[in-house]
Amino acid sequence: MYYKNLTDRQKKVLDTIVTQVNTFGNSPTIREIQKASGIKSTRGVILQLEALQEAGYITRNRGARGIYLNPALLGTSSNKTVSVPFAEEEETISIPLMTSPIPAGYASMVDEFSDSKIDVSIQDTKGITNVFAVKVTGDSMIGAGIDDGDTAIIASQPIANDGDIVAALIPDRGVTLKKFKIVDGWPILVPANPKYSPIVNNFVVQGKLINLLKGK
Repeated sequence: MYYKNLTDRQKKVLDTIVTQVNTFGNSPTIREIQKASGIKSTRGVILQLEALQEAGYITRNRGARGIYLNPALLGTSSNKTVSVPFAEEEETISIPLMTSPIPAGYASMVDEFSDSKIDVSIQDTKGITNVFAVKVTGDSMIGAGIDDGDTAIIASQPIANDGDIVAALIPDRGVTLKKFKIVDGWPILVPANPKYSPIVNNFVVQGKLINLLKGK
C-alpha cells in the first residue's frame, strides 16, 4: 500500500496495523507491532504511532488495542468501527511511587522512594521503563496545565534541555517540579505561576516529565 509523506518505519507500522485490522478486526498491541515491524523497542513503536496520529492516519485511545484506523484506509464508512480498545487488555508496568508528594509549589523534604508502586500503561510511559511517579501538590505549575493532585511520570535522567519540565533536587530542601531554563548561560528552575519566583540556587536534575495523569 502507498502512503504519502511517511518514512519507511512509519509505513511498516501502518501496514502492520492495516493487516491486523483486515485479518482479525482489531488493532495490534504495541509489542505485536514491534515484533512485526522489526523495531527494536516499544519506545520506537510509540514514536511512530505518535507520528501517524499527527499525520491523521490513526487515532489512539488507552488500551492494549486502542488504535483506530482512518476509515479511508479500509474503504469503510466513518460509522464503522475498525478497532475496539479493551481496557482489561491494557499492557501495564509497575513503577515506583515517591514516598511523599512532589511539590509544585515550594520544595520540601522529599529524598527517597517508597516501596510502593503503581501500575500504569506502557503508553503512559511513552515506552520508557526507567521511570517513577510522583503526586503533584501546590499550584506553581498551573500555567503549564499541571494541577494539584495530578500524577507526574518522570523519566530518570541527570540532564535536561532548555524548556524541559523536570523533577529537581534542591540540597537540604527536597524535590520540586519546575521548568528548566538556561538564562545568560546559567540553569534556573522557573515556575508556571507568576506568584512564585525562579529558583537559582544549586539543584540537581533527577528526571524529565514525560507524561501527566490528571487527578480526579
